[in-house]
Amino acid sequence: MYIKVLKFPVISAVIIGLLHLISEAIFPDLKGVFQPAVVATVLVPLGIWVGYKAVQFGGNYGSVIVVGLILGILPLFLQIVGFGLLLGRGMTAGVLGGIFGFDMVLFSSLIGGGFALSK
Repeated sequence: MYIKVLKFPVISAVIIGLLHLISEAIFPDLKGVFQPAVVATVLVPLGIWVGYKAVQFGGNYGSVIVVGLILGILPLFLQIVGFGLLLGRGMTAGVLGGIFGFDMVLFSSLIGGGFALSK
């Protein structure tokens, strides 16, 4: 069930993250545009997607938490490694941005899963 739920959201998140990283590597001034609140508008729908699908494919609220945690690792990793180290923003900025992204995915997976369970 977990692979079925996470397959396309993970593929989408990886593509989005790589495009974001490449865009900022080519155009460093985008750093001021891609603030955490802006990036959250992409992360929240991804979280809702996995939370909703976890219930749709037979999971419970515990499954919703697990898929949110798993998908949340992607923005955490991308922020720390991609932006913190590779683009030179520093570890503090990378860790804080990563934790924010992780939280947004986890919180929104709870919203999507809760919505699906309330039907």
